[in-house]
Parts: sequence; structure tokens; C-alpha cells
Amino acid sequence: MLLSKKRAKTTLQVGMGFHADGLSLVTIDQAGDKRRLASCQFYAFDGEIPVELNQAIKAQGLRGVPVVAVLPPNSYSLFQLEAPEVEHEELKSAIRWRIKDLLDYHIDDAVLDIFDLPVSQRRSGPRMMYVVVTKKSMIQQYVDQLESLGLAINAIDITELALRNVLALTGEPEGFQALLYLPPSYGLIEIVQGDTLYLNRRIEISGNDLEEQGGFGLQEQLDTLVLELQRSLDYHESQFVLGAVPTISVIAPESRKDQLQVLADESLAAKVKLFDLSTALDGLDAVDPTVLYRSLPAIGAALRSD
Repeated sequence: MLLSKKRAKTTLQVGMGFHADGLSLVTIDQAGDKRRLASCQFYAFDGEIPVELNQAIKAQGLRGVPVVAVLPPNSYSLFQLEAPEVEHEELKSAIRWRIKDLLDYHIDDAVLDIFDLPVSQRRSGPRMMYVVVTKKSMIQQYVDQLESLGLAINAIDITELALRNVLALTGEPEGFQALLYLPPSYGLIEIVQGDTLYLNRRIEISGNDLEEQGGFGLQEQLDTLVLELQRSLDYHESQFVLGAVPTISVIAPESRKDQLQVLADESLAAKVKLFDLSTALDGLDAVDPTVLYRSLPAIGAALRSD
């Protein structure tokens, strides 16, 4: 029985999503040929770890299980910079010097990581990279919360890369696809090819903004979102010279998603569809669509394999 229990745990992947107003906990089981969403819950958070979250972790036997946590976008900065011409082992030091004036806190208080941007097909274009920066105290706060829950930390990721993992699961490995994601407190546009992130943009309109508007104000916001999508597609095509992006997936509040999808599909050359995980992940029927929509970054965190 002990051996059986240990073997079962090796097939389970856990993702924890931090949000401005809560925490999401996701477990994905890869025991079979197809991944299955074993659990997906959102817990309101007001500074104290919810009792229900502790109970869920204990009930599911997750204490000591490695978890990938994903940070909310407002907890870090993401810069796109030209890669310094230095040796690999000197890269982070050179980046730290370059970004120190971009931060509103001292560079000694910063922790950073880097990942490459795909090389542009334009011969004259410099090599670019993404730089993720946050405060050490912010990371420590999240580490303390995870450890207080009895979870073993495998990695701490960012929302943009977590969403990339979800798109990589649903798209063709060689095909480009775009995503418009509008959770309550922020908005993101991404373009990926397989598991490679080509473009990400944070936009000013959030899911809450969209829900709170009516009449002309709503139409103006929908038009703005379509314009932001067109700008992103145009930039990607001109920057990388790899052709047009054929499909865009939309994830938006239930009350606005159909209207947004129809308008965007009518206005853009790309096919615009509502995001659908059902072809890539079993077990979705048991999850409240509102919870699923909020928990997408945690799903992406649980899918992390690199």
C-alpha cells in the first residue's frame, strides 16, 4: 500500500496561483495517456491563509508534494532589453547594472531572472531578452506562505510563462497562436509558438473593467481591446517576419466573452475563438467555469516541465 501511494504521487503535479484577492490550488494527474484536472479551487484571501485551503491540502495528501507557484503580475516587473555582449556567467550582473535606474527600489533589494526572446528574422535586429525583477522581500513572503501550508517549493514562476504552458498544451507545436486573458484585476495579450513566448503585453483593461461598463462605455472598451489585439499582431508580424498569427483565444468574464469574441472575429483577419481546454485536459466538467477562468495561471504552473 505504501509503494502504491508513493507511485500515485509521482503522477500528480500541483500549481498554486497567487492573486490580489485570493489563492488558487490546482492538481493535475498525468497517470494516463491524457492529463486530468484532479482538483481546481479558488480561496478568498485577506492576509490570513484560509482554513479551507489548509484543509484541502491535508485532505488531498499534498503536504510535502512539490508545487510550482505563480506570481500575480502586480508583484514583479517584466522588461524587454537588448542582451549585453558579455560572457554567459556575467550576464545577470550586467543586467542588474542596466536595470538599476528602472526600479523604484534599490537594486540590492532586487531578485531577477532572465529568459531569451526569439531571434528576429530581421538581420539588423539585436538579440533581445526578457528580464523579470521583484523585491527579495516579496519572494520571501510567498515562500513563507507556501511553507506554512506544508508544500515543497519546486519553482516560483510568473503569469506570462504559466499561460504559455497552457497555450502549448492546446496548440500545434509549430503554429502561432495568440491569447487575450482578462481576469478581474489585469489584462494580458500573448503570442506563442509551441512553448516559446514571442510577445506579451499588459493592457490597461481588466476583466472587472469590462464587467462594470455598460452601453457606450462597454462598446468603447471592446473596441479598444480589438485595437490592442491588432497592434500586437502587427508588431509580431513586423518584428519577427514569420507570417500572420492565424488564431486568437479569448478568456474573459462570462457576461462579456461572447460579445468580445464576436466583435474581434468580425474585425480581425485572425480567427477569434473562446479558449477551450477540453481537448487537452480531462475533468473540466467538475469545475465551476468562473473558478477555472480565475485559476488558469495555476493550471499553467502545474503544467510546467522545464
